Amino acid sequence: MAKGFTLIELIVFIIIIGIATVGLFSALNQHNLSSVDPIYQVRALELAQAQLDEIIGKRYDQNSPNGGFPPCNSGEAGALPCNSFAAGDKAALDDVDDYDGFNAVPAIYGGYTMDVQVAAITLTGQPAKLVTVRVTPPVGEPVDLSAYRANF
Repeated sequence: MAKGFTLIELIVFIIIIGIATVGLFSALNQHNLSSVDPIYQVRALELAQAQLDEIIGKRYDQNSPNGGFPPCNSGEAGALPCNSFAAGDKAALDDVDDYDGFNAVPAIYGGYTMDVQVAAITLTGQPAKLVTVRVTPPVGEPVDLSAYRANF
């Protein structure tokens, strides 16, 4: 008796392997298409963090001295009254209020958009500002970072 495979068995084997290969390659292709998303997310996070760090490092108010002491409205000697919210020079970007509505993205982040919002709040009974930076990458979900800036 002859041992081996018949022609029909070989054809069925080739068809099964072909279907499995198509399924495998489509799954790998889908993975490759979405593998760029984390890179966009990391770059968006980098941009948002850099912008937030820059803003939080600025003065609390237009009348706050460099170094922050004495805080405006503190009643201490030499302290000036705080300006009303967003009353400073938007072109100078020298205090936190000035960044409200800021959306300039560096050229190396082509395709990304950014929106900065600054809101006056009360934090533990003291005036503060909530800074929120939203960066939207060309592909994927937006990244939101927020921080409080207190009057000190």
